[in-house]
Amino acid sequence: MNNKKKILLGVVIVTYNRKELLKECIDACLKQTVKFSKIIIVNNNSTDGTKEYLDSLKNKDIIVIHSKENLGGAGGFHLAIKEASSLDLDYLLIIDDDAIIDKKYNEYIIPYMNNNEGILAFSGVVKTDGKIQFEHRRHMNKHFKCINSTEEEYQKEYFDYELATFCGLYISTKVIKKIGLPKKEFFIWFDDTEYSIRVLEYTKIRNINKAELNHKTTIANNLGYNWKSYYSIRNQIIILKQYFSKFDLFKFKVNIYIHILYSNIRKIFGKSSYYGTVSKMYSDALKDGLTETLGRNEKYIFSNNGIFKK
Repeated sequence: MNNKKKILLGVVIVTYNRKELLKECIDACLKQTVKFSKIIIVNNNSTDGTKEYLDSLKNKDIIVIHSKENLGGAGGFHLAIKEASSLDLDYLLIIDDDAIIDKKYNEYIIPYMNNNEGILAFSGVVKTDGKIQFEHRRHMNKHFKCINSTEEEYQKEYFDYELATFCGLYISTKVIKKIGLPKKEFFIWFDDTEYSIRVLEYTKIRNINKAELNHKTTIANNLGYNWKSYYSIRNQIIILKQYFSKFDLFKFKVNIYIHILYSNIRKIFGKSSYYGTVSKMYSDALKDGLTETLGRNEKYIFSNNGIFKK
């Protein structure tokens, strides 16, 4: 495949209190063999010197937006993509500050953008500690059953799928103008799933297996629920209400009620306040999802310090 025309690429990055990772992320963007026209960074009110670092950058192609509050990933990407939409770009890459793209990420993907097969969204392979993270590229059926990509798919030149995370996802600006911005009200989690569903109105997503990025994150080890779990459950309910059948929503609600019952039983017989906390989290998420009470919930926020204590 040969490039037919110059495609203008932009990247949006959302960051919060990870200055050293952000430096790596920006450096990787600047070292691309096929350059970005614009790099847009939203600083989610970081307190670790990120603002000062970003203000010290002297590059006309880097646009920095300092938020006065932490808008969460969803709010940050909403703000960044809104800014990018006003620029002369053909495709927009969406990443967090812990996504370190390989220097040939753009080089490997751009020929497919010009191949005119009707695909208008692309991604690369997400790896952590050298291992593929299959959950970043998922398949979805009409009942919102989501299945991770498989090892076999990564043996091909590329594969098409339905649901991407905001970890190395390219979307045509033509599609973005049609579907609008990510839902800032989600705050965090499943904002990328909901956005992928809107992308699917116009195109599937194609994963180019030569393109890779290093996702510098800690691999989850199922230690327990944390404050983010609330947003996961609440936002999935919103997605089910908007895009799927009442029966699909009913099945999800039944599953939540079972978890609440199980947690309450464990609380009583195990005499553990942990399960009381989990039960309350499920109940709050269910109620807020059904009533569409969105945004940042102060009960479930960063100060909770991660995993609920057992």
